[in-house]
Amino acid sequence: VFQVHLSWDPDEDTALAMAHDQWRSNVFGTGLNWNLELPSQFDEAAKFVAPGDVRGSVIVSSDLGYHIDRLGELADLGADVLFLHHVGQEQEAFIEAFAEKVLPEIAS
Repeated sequence: VFQVHLSWDPDEDTALAMAHDQWRSNVFGTGLNWNLELPSQFDEAAKFVAPGDVRGSVIVSSDLGYHIDRLGELADLGADVLFLHHVGQEQEAFIEAFAEKVLPEIAS
């Protein structure tokens, strides 16, 4: 079982901006995480996170084929269940695109 954080939008810049906006305070290692106690401290630390830094924690792309490939790699590792977590706040377009294009490819 894997939980996969991802960000998709038809526009690459929007997909990255969405990931950065929603996930930039979730990229810190345990050394920093254990020393931050308040949400305001996470917000302050996140000021130094560049948009590209979230790519280490979130699969970001406007290309559904890219998502298919990354998710397929996880399935090939033996994951029998993949929980997809779209980090953006708007879910409808993500659900429609992944239901139509991505999930059928991963399931096969």
